[in-house]
Amino acid sequence: MKALRWLTFGTAFLGFGLAAGFGCGGGAQEGGGAVKEPGAGTTEAKPAETTAKAAPPPTSDPAPATTTAPTPEPAKTAEAKPPEPPKPPPSPCPEGMAFVKGGSYKMGFLKNEAKIADFCFDKTEATAKDYEACVASKKCNDAFATCAPEATYKKAGKEDHPMVCVDFQQAIDYCAAQGKRLPSDEEWEWAARGGEEGRVYPWGNEAPKDQLCWSGGKEGLLKGTCPVAAHPAGASKDGLLGMAGNVFEWTTSAQDAKTKDRVGRGASWRDGIPNMFRAERPGRFQVTYRCGFLGIRCATAPTATSGK
Repeated sequence: MKALRWLTFGTAFLGFGLAAGFGCGGGAQEGGGAVKEPGAGTTEAKPAETTAKAAPPPTSDPAPATTTAPTPEPAKTAEAKPPEPPKPPPSPCPEGMAFVKGGSYKMGFLKNEAKIADFCFDKTEATAKDYEACVASKKCNDAFATCAPEATYKKAGKEDHPMVCVDFQQAIDYCAAQGKRLPSDEEWEWAARGGEEGRVYPWGNEAPKDQLCWSGGKEGLLKGTCPVAAHPAGASKDGLLGMAGNVFEWTTSAQDAKTKDRVGRGASWRDGIPNMFRAERPGRFQVTYRCGFLGIRCATAPTATSGK
């Protein structure tokens, strides 16, 4: 724009110079021609305009007002959530029971071959409160339910201790009232050893310490039962609590062919020798026997085959 502006003004100055040169001498004409009177057929030369109108400098249209478009807000992206862990398949067992996968093993000290089908097992021993509810439903009886100083039935503060002072038939009736049954000796040992893992004790192979309710631990000689869920460190592979210590548990298996005695499993709070709590070690009880260290744990068939 500056070069163009200067060129315009220069052209105007040039025109001014030419006009001045042509206007000098007033109307005199060179040569021998007569001199004409002013005004007689002559036209007086008009001097060129002494000023040249400078062309106005070119103007450029003002820049259009620019409007700043609003910056669009960044699109909100959904926060990435960590994938939820897959939900475990529904249990084929009733609430409060654990699924025990079946199999086969060499059972007990004699290493007899035993084959076990899948079954469900109560996670804890039946409590005094559980048994009291069964009595209230008139499906159980409480005959001699306070047979020993260690009895738990209707004892304040012992509602969550294992029910004791039940004989074999009372144990059968209690499980039947729950739609369940007592386990066989083979099933009980299979569950206590962790199935194919073949554990020495329900919790593993290390000797008993504080994993159970017994008289060989730091608390010394006990005077009675413990709450059924008081020792989570003693859980079996399948999450069964109290499979060693606290109270023996009735099974349906006969001790021998000569008597009606039944096998009891798991040892009790009274015992303080580690070998008493080995998964393979049985106890023996007459069917009419009641005491403060023998209780109940029920089993049942699963509702469906599990992939566990």
